[in-house]
Order: sequence, then C-alpha cells, then structure tokens
Amino acid sequence: MLKDERLKHLKGRLNNLTEEIVLKMLDDMLKREEFKNVCKDEDCLLDMATYALNRLPAKYVATSKGKVFSKIEELEQQHLVDVLSVVTKSIKIVSENAHPNNH
Repeated sequence: MLKDERLKHLKGRLNNLTEEIVLKMLDDMLKREEFKNVCKDEDCLLDMATYALNRLPAKYVATSKGKVFSKIEELEQQHLVDVLSVVTKSIKIVSENAHPNNH
C-alpha cells in the first residue's frame, strides 16, 4: 500500500466513542420539551457537537474487542454526567447565539 492509502485505511478504522455518545445524547436531549424552540438546523447541530467535543476527552478504539471494553468504560456514571453537562451547556450556548430565523 502507498503511504497515503495506508493512512487513509488507518483513519477509516479509528472510531471516537465520545463522538458517538455526544451525538446520541444531543439527539435525545433536543427532543425534550425544554429545548423545543432551540435551533436544530445543521449549522447549529454542528456547533453544538463541536462545542461539546472540544471540551471532552476523545476515546478512540480500533478493534471491535477494544470497542467493547471502551464502551463499558464510557458507561461509567461520572463520564455520563460530564457528557450530559457539556452537551447541555453546548445547547444553551449555541441557542443563545443562533439567529432567530433558525428556531
């Protein structure tokens, strides 16, 4: 394999579990009544996810076995509380700065 192809292949095998958890939690939270008027267009969603992901540690896995072990670790109560707190803050920050037509 050429160097660029090898790097592209390796990149495709890496998976950030924090990203999965943040996106799932963001989706679940935005369905709540308290966030019904929050901007949910693609730009706002990307801003919310980016805000949260830049404040949380990445958890990369490369194999299905590693993914299982890491998934168990991710479910620790404190980690979920941290993610919930950061995602909630990301929704509030972005919604306060979104333009009114995006609600």
